[in-house]
Amino acid sequence: MDIFEIILGTYESFVIGVKCRFKNQSKELELVQSFNDHVHQASIRSVSCSSKYMVSSSTDETIEVYNMVRRCHIHTILQHSGTVTSLAFTPDESHLISTSDDGSIAMFETGTWKLKKLWDKAHKGSAVSFLAVHPSGKLALSVGKDKTLRTWNLVKGRPAYTTNQSSMSSYYFFDNIIWSPAGQYYGLPLNTKLMIFNVETAGIAITIEDSYKIHGVTFIEEHLVCYGSENGSLHCYNIINKESMWEIKIGDTRVKCLIKIDNRLVTALSDGHVTVWELNGCKKPVESCSLFLDCRITCICNNSLRKSKMVKDESDEESEVKNDIIVGANIPNKPQIIKRKLPINGVQNKKLKPSIKKKKSIPNNWKVSENV
Repeated sequence: MDIFEIILGTYESFVIGVKCRFKNQSKELELVQSFNDHVHQASIRSVSCSSKYMVSSSTDETIEVYNMVRRCHIHTILQHSGTVTSLAFTPDESHLISTSDDGSIAMFETGTWKLKKLWDKAHKGSAVSFLAVHPSGKLALSVGKDKTLRTWNLVKGRPAYTTNQSSMSSYYFFDNIIWSPAGQYYGLPLNTKLMIFNVETAGIAITIEDSYKIHGVTFIEEHLVCYGSENGSLHCYNIINKESMWEIKIGDTRVKCLIKIDNRLVTALSDGHVTVWELNGCKKPVESCSLFLDCRITCICNNSLRKSKMVKDESDEESEVKNDIIVGANIPNKPQIIKRKLPINGVQNKKLKPSIKKKKSIPNNWKVSENV
């Protein structure tokens, strides 16, 4: 029985699916690889999932779209002229928002993938590093290499205000934003610091300092934030009490990604180790299961397909990409409608290897394990 599935992006330009499930018919958990796809031509920068779709972006300047109901690649968005640095679906899943090194923020309609809104100079022409949508879906925050934090009104579709963060660092840039579950707090990691801001007071609730660079960050509760550092340590802090709750050493390489799924925490080290931890309030988490992937992990997201009530039955599903032209994108004469479908019978995965030469064509099928 499958419990959840995570999607991982890698430096070797693979998009990998990993399922957490009960081992045989026991209560013991295991991680198994469910698929890997190599449609990108360069390292993956971001992955994001809605109840039906999964999208990935890369330094090859493309956004690849997958239908996770049919388990296939369906479309390529060619809007940006620079690395696509982050992707985020709105909470109602009606739109996809992307950011890029070309200085723009783009908003696409989910399903048709038509461009609905474009801020071509979102950070005055500087590269946009990251964007995160508030859990309410009414606003979003973005950071860029102009060292500003910008707030966007998603209801009216326009910028709201700008905060200059240049005084916080002369050498480093913000490249990540993390919202708490209810949206009361948001975190900004900056080298060896993690600053947690309170939305109501518009001030810093706590500044956490570490001896090593901070990478993956997630909120495990509204007032509990967890982060991983360069030396392979995992930390948890209470924002209200401003104290450390626990610290554990989980590896020798950087903790690149963290994500909380129900009462479990998933960690991904940059060397390819993926681990599931059982959370127990303010106590140290207990390791449940792990998997080693022969690649360097760059990003992670949760495939929420199984828990969504919005997913249509495959027989009722409508055509994914219509004959509409996406503004600013070079679209082939024929729309890419389910060209590479996941085969029903499993095919053994091959060892993941870095791509040396650029691929000239899209592979016909996903490579999947026998356990899918």
